[in-house]
Amino acid sequence: MATTSVQGIGVRYGILSAVAMIIYFLIINALGFQNSEIIRFGSNIFILIAVVLAIGTLKKSHDALHRETPYLPGLAIGFLVGLLGSGLYAGFILFHAIFLEPGYAGVLHNQDYFGIRLPLMMVLGSVVILGTAVGAMTGYILMMAFDHSGGHQGNANY
Repeated sequence: MATTSVQGIGVRYGILSAVAMIIYFLIINALGFQNSEIIRFGSNIFILIAVVLAIGTLKKSHDALHRETPYLPGLAIGFLVGLLGSGLYAGFILFHAIFLEPGYAGVLHNQDYFGIRLPLMMVLGSVVILGTAVGAMTGYILMMAFDHSGGHQGNANY
C-alpha cells in the first residue's frame, strides 16, 4: 500500500473544509445570522474537523505500513488544511461580495469586528490568519497526542 502524500491529504481536506464553510456561510446569510460574531466564528469548526480527519488519514496510511505517524508532516497537514480552507473561504466571500451580492462588501466593511471596523481586505486577511492558526494549532495538539517518542518517560504522571 503506497502512502498518501502530505500535500494530497492537506489539499483534499482543505478543499472539503472550504466547501463546508461556504455552505455554512450561505446558510447563516439565508437565516439572517451573519451579524453575529459568534455565529460567524463558528465556521472555524469545519477547519478543526477537517484537520482531525486529515491527520486520521495520515495516521491510517502509516499504521497500514507499521510505521509511526511522522510528527512534522502531521503539523504540515494541519497548517495546509487551515491555510487552504480559510483561503478558499475568504476568496469565496470576496467573490460573493463583488459579483453575487455587491452590497455585501459594504455590509462587511460596516460590521463591528471586536470594537473596530476593518476594510474588506483586512476582514478577509483575518479570516485566513484565523483559519490557518486554528488548523496549525489543531495539528500541533493532535500530533502531540500521537507522539510516542518517549520524550517524557521520566515522569509517570505525564
